Amino acid sequence: MEKLIKLLLISLVVVFSSCEDVPSSQDNSTSDPNTGTEQNGESPADPPAVKKPECQIQGTVLDENLFWAKNENLLIAITADKETEDTELGESHRVLEVYDGSSCERVYRNVLPVNFSPDFPYYLSEITYNNVSQVMAIRGFDKIYIFDLEKRQLSQPLEPSFLNERFAEDAQTGLIQRLELWENYMVGFAAGEGAFIFDLEDPMNARPVLPAAEFTVETGTEFNSLFFLESQGKGYQAVMPVYDPDSVILHVNPLFDQPINIQTTINRSFRNNRFLVLKELLGGDNNRPIGVDMKVMKRVDLPNDMISKKDTEIIAWMKRQN
Repeated sequence: MEKLIKLLLISLVVVFSSCEDVPSSQDNSTSDPNTGTEQNGESPADPPAVKKPECQIQGTVLDENLFWAKNENLLIAITADKETEDTELGESHRVLEVYDGSSCERVYRNVLPVNFSPDFPYYLSEITYNNVSQVMAIRGFDKIYIFDLEKRQLSQPLEPSFLNERFAEDAQTGLIQRLELWENYMVGFAAGEGAFIFDLEDPMNARPVLPAAEFTVETGTEFNSLFFLESQGKGYQAVMPVYDPDSVILHVNPLFDQPINIQTTINRSFRNNRFLVLKELLGGDNNRPIGVDMKVMKRVDLPNDMISKKDTEIIAWMKRQN
């Protein structure tokens, strides 16, 4: 009898415990597992995912010449059609077209001029698309166009500029191989000519930025350049762009951890030297020397006993280290 009473008591405890876990019928709140917050009624549905539009593009399009600007919901393409077809060389990919991503209506069309040869395509440089600046670069053989996605305007053709004159060594000289966007600057690399930069603060009137120094690694074919780029009033960054043809990557290669106040002019007679001494301006007559090796395109760490030396002594020390 005593055992029966104990079993009944245990059963009652289990029943009451289960009832405490059941929410009241008056409480419809649920916990959001993602945020841990209480939501009234059903959890809000996730916003519908924006899908890439499947518009039928007129003409022939190369795989790398179709790009969806998601934020603007615009489909940009470079096509070849009957209008641009060359009687001898065939398709000519130089028609810039823009489609509305929702309606697939074509909202812009522009036939670009032949650049180098009718059968040399223009290419969309997807890497230069920037959500903030809302611009995209179009790369020809030796010319570039900037397309403003918001205003749907096309710039005049841009041609790379260099500190010293360039000469064509072969048919590939001048071929623009890569473009990158770095802050408000477009950094590029041309075969046999080296790095170049454009200031895109006003995309429709982009202006070239010439290097402060240029070292000739191999006469006529290989040049290393150093540029000073102003960083939104925070000083200047020194960059020495490096292009890796194997990985097809263009490294902007900034020399400083952050922009600094620096003397941006380099004596003309020193511009083609392998070793340079830059001057960080610390205020008044104070400055700090910064060593640069233009051949390997790296900053040279100067020991403390070199900081107060003359530029000629610092350069002689860097030469001895190499």
